[in-house]
Amino acid sequence: MLHSQKNQPHPDRLAGTDIEAEKNWRQRLFRLGAGRGPTLLLALLFATVYNFPFWRKLLRLPDISLSANAGFLAATLVILVGVFFFFLTLTAYPYLQKSLAVILLLLMGPILYFSSHYGVIIDHNMISNLLETDTREAAELLSPAFLGHLLLLVILPAALLIRRRQTWAPTLRQTGANLLCALLTLMVIGGTLFAAYDDFALIGRSHRFLRLFLNPSYALYSVEKYYRVNHLVKRPPQPLAEDARISPASGRRKKLLGVFVVGESARAANFSLNGYQRETNPRLKQENIISFTQAYACGTSTAEALPGMFSHLPRKDYSVKKAAAYENVLDILQRLGVAVLWRDNNSSAKGVAERIFYEKLSLRDLPKARAASLSQRGEIFDEALLLNLDEFLAAHADRDLLIVLHQKGSHGPAYHKRRPPAFARFQPEYQGEDVHNASREELINAYDNTILYTDFFLARLLDWLKNNSAERNSFMIYMSDHGESLGENGIYLHSLPWFMAPDEQIHIGAIAWFSPGFGEDRGFDPAALRARRDQAVSHDFIFHTLLGLYKVESKIYNPELDLLKLAE
Repeated sequence: MLHSQKNQPHPDRLAGTDIEAEKNWRQRLFRLGAGRGPTLLLALLFATVYNFPFWRKLLRLPDISLSANAGFLAATLVILVGVFFFFLTLTAYPYLQKSLAVILLLLMGPILYFSSHYGVIIDHNMISNLLETDTREAAELLSPAFLGHLLLLVILPAALLIRRRQTWAPTLRQTGANLLCALLTLMVIGGTLFAAYDDFALIGRSHRFLRLFLNPSYALYSVEKYYRVNHLVKRPPQPLAEDARISPASGRRKKLLGVFVVGESARAANFSLNGYQRETNPRLKQENIISFTQAYACGTSTAEALPGMFSHLPRKDYSVKKAAAYENVLDILQRLGVAVLWRDNNSSAKGVAERIFYEKLSLRDLPKARAASLSQRGEIFDEALLLNLDEFLAAHADRDLLIVLHQKGSHGPAYHKRRPPAFARFQPEYQGEDVHNASREELINAYDNTILYTDFFLARLLDWLKNNSAERNSFMIYMSDHGESLGENGIYLHSLPWFMAPDEQIHIGAIAWFSPGFGEDRGFDPAALRARRDQAVSHDFIFHTLLGLYKVESKIYNPELDLLKLAE
């Protein structure tokens, strides 16, 4: 019997159905990718142009070359583009994707500028500097070059993104397409990472610093770390040196007047006291001072270094968070009866002076007769730190005194604003804020003029101490918080992480002076200390030196870190 084939499709129809299904699948894939081109282009821009400092560092590695490592470099590019594309794809909804893209532009654009022009890294200390600086310092960074950079790489791209019209599928279908596209992207990233794993592992272990230049991931991590360190629940600082007492056998005939000057951005290399070819210290060279030629800072920014200067923690164990958990040397001295004053011409004391008497210089407090000579263009010159100190002495005539003066010093980038016109000795001097556009000669001239003014300021301070020598023995110690880069290897200003900072940012100016009466009372010979001026010292010495100067006895005191003990 013959079987009926009436209900069976013709073979040609089956082939046509397969072709139609394949065609529909291709159309679905096309629709999945449709509209993703601009997203991919934006991801490519973020991974290349906005991460230019990262690529520059990577390509300058001695073990990396375009010819020999083309595969690894291509894999790195694919992964970076993939990461940006992944997040932009997941947020591919009306308003949401554009919002994320604009936020990335607002974040990555300024980071790109400061990283590529000044060589800085946006770590948690830099975040602290940015948030804790005053408005005048912040305004100095708003240069024409910076504004032009914002216009070209932030404002214009953001405007184009906002104006661009885009059609979207219904929410459910759009979500499915986004998830599928994101999954495919993760597969590409994973496959690329697997294929080049050996290279990534080797480079990652050998050059971990490269992660510091990834924009914006390291900046976002730094914001989180800043918040964690500075704004999570704070506890009162733990008491320190509760066994401390002032030696009853100190044998001092007079009360002690001490001044500790916190310098700002003053690098050792530009002090003529240390052998610099220019005469930047004409007044101090006439004084009986000791300039320590090998002094080093514990940090590369004010926010990082200042708490460390007065902390008991050595640099190898130090962090801002750890230091904040304890009292500092100023707290100890005040508890023992020393009258401590902190007077500030900088942004703040960074938490060091929270429990002592604190004064912040302001324009309205300057004597009207001297306001014109002590300030200019809204800037107060450091000489104003010396105003009315006699009143503090008179109010505490029966106590030992310690006065901390926090300078504006050599704070960049507007070096020319840190000194009165009379101290513009070295010419031509750069008078702008775009330091990367200044000539080498002009920039160094501007910086050297700030060191010249610091020399004048410290000499005036010594005159004041000498004028009070009949009533008090006295000392002055000057140490900068950190140094400064002036274009060496394309790096400017400061704040690089300590482990990778150039010598210019951590090798600092450090000076000491002692009155004749102080030496007589202590049996101390400044000449013996001067003979040790080339010995390595650091911020680690400050805590123990101040305890030693006021004859404090405590288990925490380490005589090996007391500057005076170097003379023995």
